[in-house]
Amino acid sequence: MAEIKLAAIQLDTIACEVNHNVHKALNWAKQACDRGAGYVFFHEGLTADYSPDPMRDGRALDSAEVFGFSYLAKEYNSFIALGLDEVFEGRPYISTVFLGPDGICGVYRKSYLWPNRSQHGKDDFDEFLSTYIPHQQGYRLERGVFAPGDGTKVLQIGALRIGCLICADGSQPQAWATFERDKPDLIFWQNNRGNVVRDKEPQKWAKALVTPMVVTNRCGFSYHYFQEGGSCFLANDGSLVAKANEDGKEEMIFASFSQLQKL
Repeated sequence: MAEIKLAAIQLDTIACEVNHNVHKALNWAKQACDRGAGYVFFHEGLTADYSPDPMRDGRALDSAEVFGFSYLAKEYNSFIALGLDEVFEGRPYISTVFLGPDGICGVYRKSYLWPNRSQHGKDDFDEFLSTYIPHQQGYRLERGVFAPGDGTKVLQIGALRIGCLICADGSQPQAWATFERDKPDLIFWQNNRGNVVRDKEPQKWAKALVTPMVVTNRCGFSYHYFQEGGSCFLANDGSLVAKANEDGKEEMIFASFSQLQKL
């Protein structure tokens, strides 16, 4: 396999401001491609963040916003993993959409929505709802608002088989079991939360599955929540290869696929 350069980008996007967020992300993606990235990875919910009206602020796969990334991927013969607030068949989803030289080449829809069951099977959804005030929690209710996907999956994206999961998916053992049964070349974990590297969960899973990972996160303000970032590349022994800042600042980091192969 020829050397593959990977880019991970953490951005401070604005809730509901789809045009602004897409315009910014396109410019950052172009910079990554200009620097030789064959794969560009963005964070969860990049296009609209958490919206009080996901149907209004969501976009279909054939929208102008998605097409812009397809066009860029074709121009550079690259692949772009977009965090899309999606509307599909009349329902809203939190999705990862892969765009390549031939257009859309894969879609994963978040399957284990927040708040989800604990690892011990407890479901505290009713407790969560009892104190949930949408604007105070930044509209971060997913269950009952978004439609769930049909489970984590491995997608063939260009030369790489990429295992996909999004944020709260990662708290569920069955989400990771997919990658034990069907081992990917790389796991992509998209996030929109406080800090993705501090709790050591990515490092634990990369080591346990002996599979390299790219973990992305947004940064800056999501409503009143300040997201610190910490996007990173992990080798297949769980060690950090590259990490973005944890200060809430926008940043682009790079790694080659061969750097992620330590075992």
